Amino acid sequence: MSFNVIHAFPLPGVDTGEDLLTGLDVTFSKEMCVTEEDLIAHAQGADAIVAITSFHPFTKRVFANLDRCRIVAGIGVGFDTTDLEAASEAGIVVTNVPDYCIDEVSSHALALMLALNRKLFQTDRAVRQKRVSLNQDKKSLMEVAYPIFRMRDQTLGIVGLGRIGTAMALKARGLGMRVIAYDPYVLGAVMESRGVKPVDLNTLLRESDFISVHTPMNGETAGMIGYAEFTQMKPTCYFINTARGACVEQGGLIRALNEGIIAGAGLDVTLDEPLVEENALLTMPNVILTGHSAYYSITSEKEGNRKPMTQVVEVLKGEFPLYAVNPEVKALWFQKWGGTPDRKK
Repeated sequence: MSFNVIHAFPLPGVDTGEDLLTGLDVTFSKEMCVTEEDLIAHAQGADAIVAITSFHPFTKRVFANLDRCRIVAGIGVGFDTTDLEAASEAGIVVTNVPDYCIDEVSSHALALMLALNRKLFQTDRAVRQKRVSLNQDKKSLMEVAYPIFRMRDQTLGIVGLGRIGTAMALKARGLGMRVIAYDPYVLGAVMESRGVKPVDLNTLLRESDFISVHTPMNGETAGMIGYAEFTQMKPTCYFINTARGACVEQGGLIRALNEGIIAGAGLDVTLDEPLVEENALLTMPNVILTGHSAYYSITSEKEGNRKPMTQVVEVLKGEFPLYAVNPEVKALWFQKWGGTPDRKK
């Protein structure tokens, strides 16, 4: 049986894993798609589509036009712009790459936490502007950096203890920090086995010296941290977000920073990307902005772009993919496409 595979976001020099299709009767094509119309026009006859499921508009209308499609293999972790219910109704499995940047994002969040605590950016600016001297004017340096607390005396609160949140917790534990976490989908005993104390969200907000968000973006997490939540935090607390900008009410965050309700923030993600020039976050000296780069390393970029094709290959061989994000489609998927439902992962 012959198949058509479409890559909907081809970039020059990127390894898409095309070589993994060797030995299969596949026609592989690359079509840059951005809109619904692009996807319908170029992917309508595809058996498999590789795309960015947190960018491409895989709407109910798009899925209704994908008569042959068995899988939409997502590049990256998120699937914010993909209608999973519509995909399941159409018998299409959607996958992501949940394990490709765990180390990078957790390390990035840790770096933001350390930089905020040690006032690295404020001190760097002061030294460059010759407002302080590390050797001759300790008083001025302390004024720029005040206050700094010992890390092992601090509490890190993690919102969302999945793969990345867990990696962040283990790294913070290595610094001697107390780590608490809120995640209604992780058993308390599992958290405790990782050296993390399970707490409710209100307790986490009150007790944390640093709060790091590691949740997916969905109906439950959209705007889950707003002004009311910031008012429960310590005035010395730093807020870190490497998850999704929409998980935070940006207006509430800016207000909390302006009013001194929290000490500062480290933001890899924001509601609007890129930020418009008028956004107040750009002028705040106690905010670090890293432009949605936490996922990146040479290794993770290669994995994130290549692994989706491994899911395509599984599907074309009649197997249900390992990284399915809508596993509820499995029975309908085998009914519609056939395959080997008894295969053990």
